[in-house]
Amino acid sequence: MSNASSLLRTLLIYSICVPLAVFLGYLMAAPTTYGTFAWLGLVLGVLSFPLFLRWHHAWLIVTWNLSAVLFFIPGRPEVWLAMTWISLLISVVHYIINRRRGFLHAPSVSRPLLFLAVVVLVTAKATGGIGLQAFGSELHGGKKYLMILTAIAGYFALASRRIPPRRALLYVTLFFLTSASQAIGELGNVVGPSMYFIFMLFPVSDAGIKTILASPGGAPGLMTRLSGLAEASMGIFCAMLARYGIREIFNWRRLGRALVFLGFVGMGMLGGFRSTLILFLLAFMILFYLEGMWRSRMLPFMVLGAIVGVTLLTAFVDRLPLTIQRSMSFLPLPVDPIARQSAEDTARWRWEMWKEVLPQIPEHLILGKGFGFTAAEAQVTQIGTRFDEAGLGGLQGTELVGDYHNGPITVILPFGIFGAISFLWFILAGLRVLHRNYQYGPPAYRQMNRFILAWYFTKTIFFFTIFGGIQSDLMMFTGLVGLSISLNGGVARPILVRQPRVRLVPFKLRPAVQRPVVA
Repeated sequence: MSNASSLLRTLLIYSICVPLAVFLGYLMAAPTTYGTFAWLGLVLGVLSFPLFLRWHHAWLIVTWNLSAVLFFIPGRPEVWLAMTWISLLISVVHYIINRRRGFLHAPSVSRPLLFLAVVVLVTAKATGGIGLQAFGSELHGGKKYLMILTAIAGYFALASRRIPPRRALLYVTLFFLTSASQAIGELGNVVGPSMYFIFMLFPVSDAGIKTILASPGGAPGLMTRLSGLAEASMGIFCAMLARYGIREIFNWRRLGRALVFLGFVGMGMLGGFRSTLILFLLAFMILFYLEGMWRSRMLPFMVLGAIVGVTLLTAFVDRLPLTIQRSMSFLPLPVDPIARQSAEDTARWRWEMWKEVLPQIPEHLILGKGFGFTAAEAQVTQIGTRFDEAGLGGLQGTELVGDYHNGPITVILPFGIFGAISFLWFILAGLRVLHRNYQYGPPAYRQMNRFILAWYFTKTIFFFTIFGGIQSDLMMFTGLVGLSISLNGGVARPILVRQPRVRLVPFKLRPAVQRPVVA
């Protein structure tokens, strides 16, 4: 009987696998079209469905900052966009089946995010809808709406369950460390055409594209800004601080760890972005304060090291690569005039754009401008850019796509006053949640909670004062809050210890020596 059932099971497996293998082989032999990749993706998705049921939450955390894209889907969306909706759908189904597996409770964060989602949907509906050019829509700009809504959905997906305690350190480290995949896009500067297939999964950087179009395999120029290396070093910077903290990185017994940390900080400045160095310094100072290092014996050594570093930079800064000099051009250092002029031109371009954009805010204060624009408007802007000698066409193109290079403007102009209120409400609520988890969270997670709070506060200051965009930065804010809630099992609260109640029992004192009674 057992042999018959085993044979039946084998025949059933072969009856499914053999036709499926023939079908996949036919697809692989056919020309590579979107239809071919769609069928392959569907088959692989069905086969991997049990893995998604088991590991969807872990995969969401790992892919949140991953630079990989789904090249077989029109528009080439990032992997985290797809994983967010898959994980949220599975979590909702789990909750419907078993009400005990509910989402972690944090209403102070959920309410402003839901309010922001309503504002985004109403604005999109009132300004023409969410149009996706990749799917044949005549209205462009829908991807920005999709990224904002997915960032909101990502928070609920992250907060759907608690991270297992034995894997907490690993998950938090991978959450930040996967940003290092941005460096793969810089391989376009060094690899030949035979390796270009990797850029189907990991997009090539701007510097890599220029190198490929100019001379494949050639070396980058003197002023080539390696943005992928800047993002990669930022991820490693965050992962090391979240895992070890400043105290353990700059421990004299771990000298190699400190050298690796400083090496990646230096690599980050190869991107030529002043914002990268500002983020490094701001996050380091905030974490330095939260760790109480300013009261430790390491403070004199840190101050001495900073003085020596500034002295060496002042003496040799003009011999560094131009991209590194451009990153430090906001400091009072004798950098090369070419690097300083490049940075000043960018700042001047932003000021000109802000002068044109700010008068539009009162007009869109109630109903936001949105992100949508038509193909005809994009064509007119391209023509203006081509024939405008003053460069105003570039400003028009940036305004058209809603890339204002300023955090508050990217909130209030597209979504009006209601979008600004909901976003500010969420930022303050998230800051309060992270602070409570840092104060009252498990002692084993104190370093991770400390860095998540410091990085959130750093990104908030940076967003409102220097540079930001709600369509790109919201996922970082929601990701940090969702990660903290998932790490601590919700919002931590102070533990109330019942004080013992002292009760006085009346008693009589007796003399030590009994006196004789005189009759």
